[in-house]
Amino acid sequence: MAYVAAAVLAAVTLTASFAGGEACNFVASMTWTAACQQTGRWENLCQQTLQTAPATAEVTVYALVATRLAKLRYENTLGEVDTMLWPRNAPADARAALDNCKYKYSVALGRMDAVSDEIFACDFSHARQEYVDAEVAVRSCQDGLLRLPNQYHSWPLFAKVSADYDLTMVAYLLGAIFLGR
Repeated sequence: MAYVAAAVLAAVTLTASFAGGEACNFVASMTWTAACQQTGRWENLCQQTLQTAPATAEVTVYALVATRLAKLRYENTLGEVDTMLWPRNAPADARAALDNCKYKYSVALGRMDAVSDEIFACDFSHARQEYVDAEVAVRSCQDGLLRLPNQYHSWPLFAKVSADYDLTMVAYLLGAIFLGR
């Protein structure tokens, strides 16, 4: 939990200049509570994610906070996957799923990095598709892990990937407020 709090603080700090700068054209402002109401079953996670964000801001600020937090979590999860893969710490029957996760998380990280840059620059030309690509990549890792025998389902990595998927959905749905679905 301390990691999440530190990551949220870092994400909010990174958006401070953006929030105080010029707004993107044609993007609505609202409270983070109103924005989170549009995230469906992820509303509680959205509220936890944005609790230190400005109370009212352009929706891009909220999307940027969630996107950057997702990116930080991906880096953390990717580090855990690397640890499991090196030096052959994982059992042979789990290596293919872990290799898939490593590749897919690299894709997701790149997509969220691009979304973050695009939101900051108010250039949304590819952001929607990059959110979708990140969601598909994290879900692919999750699906691969779920296909492993039950003995591996107690790994902490399972819970991490599931939490990452949920945060990916929060970021995507906040972005969808101004990008469309």
